[in-house]
Amino acid sequence: MINGFAETRWRLAIAAAAVPAVTAAGCGTAPSAPPTDGGPFIMTVIRDDANGTTVPVAVGGRVELILSSSYWHVAGSSAPRVLRQDGPATLMSRPSSCPANIPGLGCIPIQMKFTALADGKAVITARRTSCGEALRCGPDRTRFTVTVVVSGEG
Repeated sequence: MINGFAETRWRLAIAAAAVPAVTAAGCGTAPSAPPTDGGPFIMTVIRDDANGTTVPVAVGGRVELILSSSYWHVAGSSAPRVLRQDGPATLMSRPSSCPANIPGLGCIPIQMKFTALADGKAVITARRTSCGEALRCGPDRTRFTVTVVVSGEG
């Protein structure tokens, strides 16, 4: 446990096959390809329960942000030279707990990936105003913030 949330890490050697990671919501994701230089591959997964925390990541590490609702609008990294956003936010597979026939639930998770480039700090933020169809969020559930501290030491 780091600052009250579970950090998931995978280390893959260059010859290892990609191993899928299972998210808390029951959706599967596959980590990015291992590095070609033979170095360790480290993926840090950040979820909703990391709100307000600080997460350590080594230079060269990957960060995967998974928020449980499609209502989140992720602002990305506050310091792209430290933590680079690798593409836009994408919707993940619909979890079995999210009924397809009820519109407006917002229960499809979103995913955004980042790469740690250099020593420093970057803040990832997201905002939302709705927590479901016609359901306004309470003030403590409208903002997501996590500080990522990148260092050359793993």
